[in-house]
Amino acid sequence: MAGKNILIFSDGTGQACGLLPDERRSNIYKLFRATRIGPDSSIDPAEQLAFYDPGLGTQALGSTTPVRLWRWVYNKVSQAMGLGLTANIIDCYAAILTLWEPGDRIYLFGFSRGAYTVRCLGAVLGLCGVPTTMKDGTPLRRDPKTTRAIAEEAVKKIYQHVSSPKDEAYLEQRRALAARFRAQHGSDAEGRANAIPYFIGVFDTVAALGSYSLMALLIAAAVVVMALAAGLLSLLAYTPTFWFGLLAVAAAILGLIGFFNTYVKYAVGLEGYTFWETLHVTHLKMKFYDNQLNPDVPYAKHALSIDENRADFARVPWTNEGMNNQGGRFEQVWFAGNHSDVGGSYPENESRLSDIALKWMVEAAQAVPHGIRIDGDVLQLYPSSTGPQHDECKSGRFGHFWEKGRRDVPENAVLHASVKERFAHPAVLHYDEMKPYRPENLRRHREVRQYYEDGSGGG
Repeated sequence: MAGKNILIFSDGTGQACGLLPDERRSNIYKLFRATRIGPDSSIDPAEQLAFYDPGLGTQALGSTTPVRLWRWVYNKVSQAMGLGLTANIIDCYAAILTLWEPGDRIYLFGFSRGAYTVRCLGAVLGLCGVPTTMKDGTPLRRDPKTTRAIAEEAVKKIYQHVSSPKDEAYLEQRRALAARFRAQHGSDAEGRANAIPYFIGVFDTVAALGSYSLMALLIAAAVVVMALAAGLLSLLAYTPTFWFGLLAVAAAILGLIGFFNTYVKYAVGLEGYTFWETLHVTHLKMKFYDNQLNPDVPYAKHALSIDENRADFARVPWTNEGMNNQGGRFEQVWFAGNHSDVGGSYPENESRLSDIALKWMVEAAQAVPHGIRIDGDVLQLYPSSTGPQHDECKSGRFGHFWEKGRRDVPENAVLHASVKERFAHPAVLHYDEMKPYRPENLRRHREVRQYYEDGSGGG
């Protein structure tokens, strides 16, 4: 089988690695660093190319104060309303358009909301494939402006024509839009996409894309800022009430423009549908709704956290019937530790648990036919079932603001071997105290329930 591996990496919220010499690296960046080409890498570009997309909410180094302030406001609004991930999906799809050639294999890796990003990206590929031509039939132009414009059309006009199960009435329209796109861009293969993901590997996909509480806080902050600005402007002319009203009207107009561009969907010239039949308003992107994995994807792996206890970080597994009976092609495995104990980003001295999940993912991605290439000099892992686990509800200045919510682990869930090893140790570090590993959500699990017979629990 000819072709090379195309690896797409999408990191979690606030994750932008490779900027500082000593930093907290996520598993996504560690894997990217070991698979990318470069003057100090053993990876052959004829065999493999990689692309890394930083997570939502990251800040570029060296920005001026006004730019950093604007980026901070933009990131917070995006996080509150679940908007920023659209740009991440577009970035990753545009990278595929730039790198992919017929016969190549597409690997997608993501952590947290980056896991959501690549799962959405997989859906975009399933609908649209990878364009090979322009709409006029000429070969695809691969400059950044062109690939981004095509990617924006695929993501915003086609994939996001439907935003939730409540939009079910528009699914057939989306299929028609996708078929038209594939016909226009030479990405149709007998009525289906010409390329889908070969391998999807994700670390702890989270459900929450937006936050109603953060949205309310931002609205309140905006009102305060407008009131202060109105007071200052009144020193120049007119009254504070005049300026506040003017600013409120301007904000409302900008908000309506943003709402229309984001949530109002329609199609022009779609065969079989009038414009008015396609016109609709999609729902706020506050939660990940598409839990189904495309059954045509050859390989998919999902590492899930047992001990994450923040309600906003509820798990989002694949829910296909019978997917665990596919001879190891699809695996969802549970690991000890919280969200970032599975996906990485803690200091290296505290990363033994995340090394377990990363080692599992690396081995899975190497074991498939035409597996990924790894530069072993770059990636050194030291997994240990006795590694410290973290608790974001206890750490940091804002830890107590998190709403708690224990995860539900099915009684027949697949536990990684290291979980059972952790149970066997007399004590391990739970953020601030040494005690046996006895998470309450595994009390009834068939493989470890014997450890609870003495009534202990609540790890």
